[in-house]
Amino acid sequence: MTDSIRTTAMNVPHASNATNAAQPNDGTASRGDRLSSNLTTFAAAVASFLAGMDVLIVNVALPTIAAELGGDMAVQQWVVDGYTLLFAALLLLAGSLTDRFGAKRLFLAGATLFGAASLFCSFAWSMTALVAGRCLLGVASALILPASMALINEANPNPRRRSWALTLWGAGGASASAVGPLLGGLLTPIHWSLVFDINVPFCLMILAVAHWIKPSPHRAIRFDWLGQTLSLIGLTALVAGIIEVGSIGFAVPATLALLAAGLIALAAFLLSQKKVAAPMMPLNLFRVRGMQVALQIGFIMIFNWYGMVFICTMFLQNELHMTPFAAGLVFVPSAFVTIIGNLAGGQIINARGSKFSITLGLAIMIVGFLIEFLTPAPIPVWVIATGLSVVGFGAAITTPSAAGVVLKSVDSAQAGIASAMFNTFRQVGGAIGVAVFGVIATFLPSLTLALRSVFLASAILLAYVLVFELLRWRDR
Repeated sequence: MTDSIRTTAMNVPHASNATNAAQPNDGTASRGDRLSSNLTTFAAAVASFLAGMDVLIVNVALPTIAAELGGDMAVQQWVVDGYTLLFAALLLLAGSLTDRFGAKRLFLAGATLFGAASLFCSFAWSMTALVAGRCLLGVASALILPASMALINEANPNPRRRSWALTLWGAGGASASAVGPLLGGLLTPIHWSLVFDINVPFCLMILAVAHWIKPSPHRAIRFDWLGQTLSLIGLTALVAGIIEVGSIGFAVPATLALLAAGLIALAAFLLSQKKVAAPMMPLNLFRVRGMQVALQIGFIMIFNWYGMVFICTMFLQNELHMTPFAAGLVFVPSAFVTIIGNLAGGQIINARGSKFSITLGLAIMIVGFLIEFLTPAPIPVWVIATGLSVVGFGAAITTPSAAGVVLKSVDSAQAGIASAMFNTFRQVGGAIGVAVFGVIATFLPSLTLALRSVFLASAILLAYVLVFELLRWRDR
């Protein structure tokens, strides 16, 4: 890898001139500036951890929750997708709000709502109430995630410090994907409500360091309410239609109507983005090759991971009859490996650049899925744990690299909305992944076969992204 590629790889755009003036580079930064930068990065990493953990911590608790509150496979999918769907659908609006009101304000508002919604979920008296609470959590996550990424950009103007900060931010999200099921397994035997109560201390940690987070720049922008409405309707109808395929069948008027409404609304959304003066998803960003690569990586990685964890926890508890605690332990190795992978990821980016890091991470994930797919049935638990660890390690290397590509592919004025687009594609992938793989599990004769299908599909999708990245994108 040439020196020019190494240097340019970390040339992430600054958040604003005001931010650059307020945050001098490491060599001249005061102790107060460094403290503010470190605590801002810490709070952003905690937020990334929370947003990732709350997608998956509930998976292990679902059989216990369903036994107490009732609910079939479709209802359990909604407990997961109620969160993920609102998270995904509102991220673009949240990106615009971040630019309009400042990242700090949105970040702290989201953390406050996250804590309150978590308490609501812990006292849920029915599945309907729980799904409503999960939707509120999705709204809160939509507020904090793009704001957390923007805060890292503002607090770390030095490219190498920004690389390290993005690594920690990625470590928070990636490790949460593994730690979530483990914590769910530990807390569910005590009571399932604790999987929501555990969020509150993390929210309080974020609010405790608010004083040291510097005010964010903001600018007057117009909101695309038409686009937001169409995207929310389209995503909700599409995910609902996919879930209902498994619940009531495909050739049913209600299912076909939902799928058609979703596709029509999403098509209208894309058309509206060409017409409105201030689009929530600027279509010109799709012409940027780095954005194309990062968005596909984000979508497919989380599509695979969320869908796999959903089916895997069902397989461990319903087919192997493991307790929630024992099922959670299966994810312990991947939790530690993921953290190690994120720490190593920053060093790899600085040494070899984003393209090498992404290529390596994707290849490792493909190997992990193939290990699990090629193992003869019945799949031993240790193979599942090993495969999860290998996939988690690859994802940990890839995530901060892809996030860095997003930030350096656009100018500073579009950093907030580009970050929101990246995270939107990730969460849309997760919502659709849970819906699609849940449908697969419904139609296949066993969860063992469903799990093997998930492994194969995930490897194929990642192989496609790897080929696209190798042939169509050159890191500058």
